[in-house]
Order: sequence, then structure tokens, then C-alpha cells
Amino acid sequence: MTGGLKMKKPEMSGRERILAALHHQPVDRLPFTPLLDAYLMMGLPPELTGDPALSYASPRRQIATMKNLGADLFVRGIGVREPVAQTAAQIQALGAFAPPINTRTETNNGEIIEWVETPVGTLTGRWKITDRHGTLPHFTKYVVNNYEELKILAYAVDHLTLEPPAPRHDIYERYDKLIGDEGLPTVNLMNTPFMHLIEFVIGLQNTYLLLHEHREEMEHVLTQLYRSQRRHVEALAASPAQVIVEYENTSSTLLSPSYYRKYCLPVQNDYARILKSAGKIYLIHMCGKLRAFIPDFQQAVFSGITDIAPLPTGDLPISDAATYLPGKIVMGGIDATTFVSNDTTFVEREVTNVIQKLKPYRGVFLGSGDAMPKNTRVENVRIVKRLVDSLGTYD
Repeated sequence: MTGGLKMKKPEMSGRERILAALHHQPVDRLPFTPLLDAYLMMGLPPELTGDPALSYASPRRQIATMKNLGADLFVRGIGVREPVAQTAAQIQALGAFAPPINTRTETNNGEIIEWVETPVGTLTGRWKITDRHGTLPHFTKYVVNNYEELKILAYAVDHLTLEPPAPRHDIYERYDKLIGDEGLPTVNLMNTPFMHLIEFVIGLQNTYLLLHEHREEMEHVLTQLYRSQRRHVEALAASPAQVIVEYENTSSTLLSPSYYRKYCLPVQNDYARILKSAGKIYLIHMCGKLRAFIPDFQQAVFSGITDIAPLPTGDLPISDAATYLPGKIVMGGIDATTFVSNDTTFVEREVTNVIQKLKPYRGVFLGSGDAMPKNTRVENVRIVKRLVDSLGTYD
């Protein structure tokens, strides 16, 4: 106190604010870290999204959009290693196949076609990229659709290389310098093997059918994928990255707590021990319905959860996540429907409620439940920023 007046806490830089919240330390105000990707940027006015000569997937456009919308620069997807594979990137996301396996990729009218050719047969997967999905491909044909194709995949994963990926620390360091005091770059980690099969290789229905009817072969595939992916986790542990975000998309609409407990949590806990022993923050992107998993999350070793969605997209208000998961970092809280709403009174009321409930906790970030949608209204984001600055501050 000076002259009877209460001193206002000095304003932090974006990097100071993010790092303090990641370590459960006091902050000057709630960090505002929504998930911004090509899906959002494709629907924004061009003057907000940076250099149009660059791809929407460019981190430079992500950074420009964050600045123009007033978000703290929690920048996703910065590279720190060479790509896992030059071809068949969807199928080989967790590791590259070695001889005698051959892979090919073609793109035709926005459709990605990938082949995995083995001495025992060939697998083919097809994905489509459309304006509705930004840069994220979606299945048009699953890679594995029956037991015969599962046997081919089982042969292929026996030939995953265990060579660590070549480091590209210069990429990370370049963006770290570009972002500077305004924020922090983060590095991606792909799904755990079980969720990789559901989302990228076999699909939801066939994953469970094949697991029920051919559990030994399926668990063999999962084990081999895990052995390969673990090498990439070790490479991330040796990198200069401070924050690793695994994009898992956990949801009780995709798996039950018992399946999560058996096939995902042990893998995540192993990765968490590797990364945390190297001083890394290990966050998991979980944008679905999460309430059923709370007892498992309480036993988890990972640092926290990003992009948590309340109803109607998810089922877990972020303040509940902070309550039930003390010591964990939690990020998200504003549902996609709020960002696209035409009712600014509703937006102000919803965001005010989230901020007021979130402020008593440490290690919390106000953000979006999954990626901000393509038709986000800029006015709504401005409202969020205004409320963070006025209601989210600490004395």
C-alpha cells in the first residue's frame, strides 16, 4: 500500500503469463489461449489472418491471427523434428515403415490416397480435404476394413523403423525467437496408438469389431505402434520445446473409461514420465465428453488437459475440471456455439460466468472447447478479450 491506495499488480508479458499459469503460479490476469487453426482462419476477414501468400497451416498465420484477435500467443504445432514419413503420412503418423514395406501417396481433387505395399498384400486408405474441414483430412475409405487387411497391417507394423527422427531444433528456435515475449511455441504429439487406429486407420466401428474378434492381432498392432511412437517421445524430450501437446480427442463417444484405462492411460503415463523427467509440460488435447473419465484423470501423470468443451459439444465445464483435477493444468471452457452466436448478450453472459468460476483456481487458461469454428464472429472474440481484460485480472 502506498498513500492508502492499493497497488495494481504489474502487467506480465504473454510469455511470463503463460509460463506462470503452466507452473500454477500467480498471474496478472487469466491467459486467453483459444485453439486457432485453418478451420477458423478460412472464415475470418483476410486482414486478420496474416500473409495470404502463406498456407493457412503456417505458424506465421496462426501468430498473426492470434495477435489480431487479442489472444495470448500459445502457438500450436511448431516443428522440432523431421516429418515421420514423406509418404502415407496419415497411416504412418506414429512411425515410418522400413523395407520390404513400400508406401505411396497421390492427391486427386482434394482426396488423399495412400498405399502401403507389403509382400503379403496392399492396404489403401482415402481421405478428403474440403473447405468444411480446413486442412484436416477425413476418411472416405478406411485403411483396414476386415480381418484379412488387419493381417496385412500386422505384418507392416513389424517393420516400423525404430530409428529416432532427425531433429530440427532450428525450426523451433526460429519460431521461439519470432514469438519472443508475446507467448510460447508448443510442439505436437500424435494420438496414442488406440486412438490412432480409431481416427486414422480403421475407424470407430471396425476397431471395436476387430478388437472383439481378433484381440491378439489388434493388441500386437497396438504394441508395435507404441514401440515406434515412444522413440518420437524420447526425441521430444531431448528437444528445446517446453510444452508438448498430444492431440488425442478423448471422448466417451469414442471409447469407454475401461478401454481408456486399458489402452490409452498407461501409454500417456509412460510418455508423461519421459517428458516430465526432461522438464517438459505434457498436455493432452481432449475436446469431447470427458466427465466419465474424471476418476482416471485423477490418477494420470500428464500435466493437464487442453481445449476442454462444456455442453453441448462436451460435457465438462472447465471450472468442474479445475475442481476435480487439482494440480492439473486445464485450458478451454468456451463452447464453439458461443463463438458463432448472433446474441452478444448471451455471449457476454456465458463468458462472464466462465471467467468468474475459473478465477479462484491456479493453472487455468480461458480458451475454446476444441478449435474455434469457421463461422466465429469477430465481435464475439472481441467481447471475450474485453471481459478477460476487465474481469480476469488479479490485484
